[in-house]
Amino acid sequence: MLRFGVDLTIWPWEYQTFDEILEFAQLAEKFGLDSVWMSDHLMYTVPNKGSLETFSSLAAVAARTKKITIGTKVVCAPFRHPALLAKASVTLDIISNGRFVLGIGAGWFKTEFDAYGFPFDKKVSVTRETVEIVKMLWERDIVNYEGEFFKIKDASCLPKPVQKPHPPIWIGSSGPRMLRLTAKLGDGWVIPNPTVEEFRQKLKTIKKHAHKMGRNSEAIEAACYVYASLSTNSEEAWKTAEEQILPERKRAIGPNLTLERLGEICFIGNPDEWIDRIEEYAKAGADHIIVKIVPTNHEKLRLYAEKVAPYFKE
Repeated sequence: MLRFGVDLTIWPWEYQTFDEILEFAQLAEKFGLDSVWMSDHLMYTVPNKGSLETFSSLAAVAARTKKITIGTKVVCAPFRHPALLAKASVTLDIISNGRFVLGIGAGWFKTEFDAYGFPFDKKVSVTRETVEIVKMLWERDIVNYEGEFFKIKDASCLPKPVQKPHPPIWIGSSGPRMLRLTAKLGDGWVIPNPTVEEFRQKLKTIKKHAHKMGRNSEAIEAACYVYASLSTNSEEAWKTAEEQILPERKRAIGPNLTLERLGEICFIGNPDEWIDRIEEYAKAGADHIIVKIVPTNHEKLRLYAEKVAPYFKE
């Protein structure tokens, strides 16, 4: 059955207080959605806008919810030592009583890497070592690891996670090397703003790699993450997308992005139009849909939860 999640990230459509984030997460749970997520950035493309640190934010969300899955979408592996990442993830898994998903990726915003002095050219290799070490720290009593970037000797990570053998690791990927890494080490896969055909082809690549590696590709949960504009009035939704989503996506993707192209990588329109778009991704192999609703508010969350998601649950 298709699962549905929502992005809680503050940036770039800011809440007034953190209590609003907690309320939004609680409403998502009350409305029957499956998951809530937060992204991970030190700085971003929108001038004078920012976001909160994902692990500490999700800890508060985990403490105020009971059933809904919480996850990072996605942690930038080069920004944290794998030991710290393993410890923070275990802590969240314990606080949430086994509801945590570690979404992890190599990062993409070069300006962010350059600003803080993180090397950009080795980020995929760093991510591979990070995922390998995190899994070992969760599963083993004592860990020794000799890599190009990290050397671990007689290390342990206690306590262990609630989930066994460990929390699911979803790898954010779209390039060839990262898709191969997803097939090798990922329990799930998440890709931002793909077209239906891009989603289909990249998932096919993951499954092909997994088969060659002797893994059951069906065990890798495939998630599609999209920016989204939802309204009972289609024209209003498209106007919002043009005014609020398109300028930011131009900064992130490229200045030549058009509104028509935006419609191919986002969900824009009324609930029926959303259902039609989601069906396309479901047929392409999506198991989980995660949306950043612009603007984020209770009315649009309810519309998503009551008019869109139930169509696929019945």
